[in-house]
Amino acid sequence: MLKKLYPYIPQINKANNNILKLFFGYKLSETSSPIYSHLLRWNNTSRINNYLSKDYKIAISNYHPISKIEDQLKDQLSGYDYLTKAQWIEINFFMSKYLLSSQGDRMGMANSIEGRYPFLDHRVIEFCMKLNPDLKLKGLNEKYLLKYMMKGRIPESILNRSKQAYRAPIRSTFFSEEMPPYLSSMLSEENITGYGIFNLDFVNQLINKMKLNKQVSEIDNMAITAVLSTQILYNLFINKSIPKLQEHELVVLNKTIIDSSTITIN
Repeated sequence: MLKKLYPYIPQINKANNNILKLFFGYKLSETSSPIYSHLLRWNNTSRINNYLSKDYKIAISNYHPISKIEDQLKDQLSGYDYLTKAQWIEINFFMSKYLLSSQGDRMGMANSIEGRYPFLDHRVIEFCMKLNPDLKLKGLNEKYLLKYMMKGRIPESILNRSKQAYRAPIRSTFFSEEMPPYLSSMLSEENITGYGIFNLDFVNQLINKMKLNKQVSEIDNMAITAVLSTQILYNLFINKSIPKLQEHELVVLNKTIIDSSTITIN
């Protein structure tokens, strides 16, 4: 079904059926959940727990963030249609705190770029929040009203073209040819063991998989990004150690941050 719905997305169309079931088959029938639209995303992201050290797993064993959010939003989102629930979560959890922050202004300002987001004008948002869901998403036709407004104003080839998914080149950036020294340091046995957050054997298995480029999945890419990011944050703010990078390493690091900051472009 997924391959028929999204034949233009290579990550789906060319994927093994078992992998698709593993990735997309999580709690499909639990439509009563107030966070149903995001259960899949959060479950796939939570697989980073597999790489945590034994001590760290024990320390957070009683912490269940997804269940906590579900309980908090049960009453707040009661009565809303499915699309509005999904949009509310996107706006409050992802847009301001994640997309516009870590993937927007921080990345832009770090590279002397000031972003502007005209569709986030408060008047546009207020108008769109009052629209009937059918005018936002008509079947699988996303941005329905916007496309209707632009009909005859921009070429049909643009209006009707398939969604073009884009994935940051994580594996090829970090593990092509020679691993950058800062990466080797953050993922070294000394630092992985010393910081105590991740399981050394599991991280090494992931690194070897990346180096061999053997059936690397999107979950693997998310995992290595999470491990690396956490190690860097620990090094900077817990150890308070600033790595001394050569000029060519800084160029690679800045490019990597920019590439990794955009997961999907609609």
